[in-house]
Amino acid sequence: MIDKLDSLDVGEKVLEGKAAWKYAEDILQLVSRTFALNIQVLRGKLHRSILLAYLYLRIADTVEDDPDMKATEKDRVLALFADVFKTGELETEKIRTFVAALPESWHGSEDPNKDLCSKSEVVVPLLKSLPKNYQKPVCDVVIEMCGGMAKFALRQEAALSAGWFTLANVGELDEYCYYVAGIVGKLLTKLFSADTCFINAEREAELSKLDVSFGLALQVVNIVKDCVEDSGRRVCFIPEEICKRHGFAHPSELFAAGADAQKCGAVLSELVEKAWHHLDDAIAYTKLIPNIKMRTRLFCLWPLFMAAENLSLIGNGVSVFTSDKKVKITRDTVKRIVKETSMHFYSDKWIDEAYKKIKG
Repeated sequence: MIDKLDSLDVGEKVLEGKAAWKYAEDILQLVSRTFALNIQVLRGKLHRSILLAYLYLRIADTVEDDPDMKATEKDRVLALFADVFKTGELETEKIRTFVAALPESWHGSEDPNKDLCSKSEVVVPLLKSLPKNYQKPVCDVVIEMCGGMAKFALRQEAALSAGWFTLANVGELDEYCYYVAGIVGKLLTKLFSADTCFINAEREAELSKLDVSFGLALQVVNIVKDCVEDSGRRVCFIPEEICKRHGFAHPSELFAAGADAQKCGAVLSELVEKAWHHLDDAIAYTKLIPNIKMRTRLFCLWPLFMAAENLSLIGNGVSVFTSDKKVKITRDTVKRIVKETSMHFYSDKWIDEAYKKIKG
């Protein structure tokens, strides 16, 4: 899998120019489960800025998610990565300092995420080829996300040492989701506005009222889909206050043998409702994008409609706890979404009707 990417290297020389962009495009296919599809629909500076932003946030996420790295070390390494973006100069020495701080085993790793981290000197300088109004939003989001991820990594390690990592209330859930996904919506508004004169200051202000919900919608859907899988790591993002409302003393009881699936579903249904609320806002956000910007609209519509279809399958939440497999849409459904939205992206009326049909 990595052989293809390694072939781009020439000895110890760091890839530059077209070879570096080819590496960025190739590695995206290996580190992204879903976003590679909609990033590919974009063109020009918008495509390149969102591609790079995704790769940088994937680097931060790989550090934050590493099971072997201590939280204090994650805090240090994430701070080094954030420091690269603080001046906008993307200094080579700062990138090298970050790469040198990574675990030795990451260099030459067959894990594409770790390979990407170790090749930061390839992908980070590419941002300098873009205009400043594309560069700055990317730098800002990387800095903010690194800080938020480090904060929760420290909290998670402390909690796991005593048992489980959980969130006390919906406020903590919102804070977590903001740092790992909500701020991406803010980034998109800045980049969409930079990419077209059809988004004026007034429309950008309207987009800004809804953009955090774009990221939160996708993140809350993922939390719902992945909650059983997360429990295997003694991690649960379903807030304790919701669990207690339905008679569970602790979120871990949702995943215990013999737990009442109906009661578990009732807990999860509160998050399902929250996800639908954010999706409502995210659809409204997408309709604010001028319909002349076909590719930008499709970039938004594809993940949102996929998330809505997943929520529709999950229904009242019971199936998440009773199904032998993770509840998720099929490839045929993905193909249908891509085909139908590509035909009707320009019509706000069609978007509303198709979304309401999925929501039921």
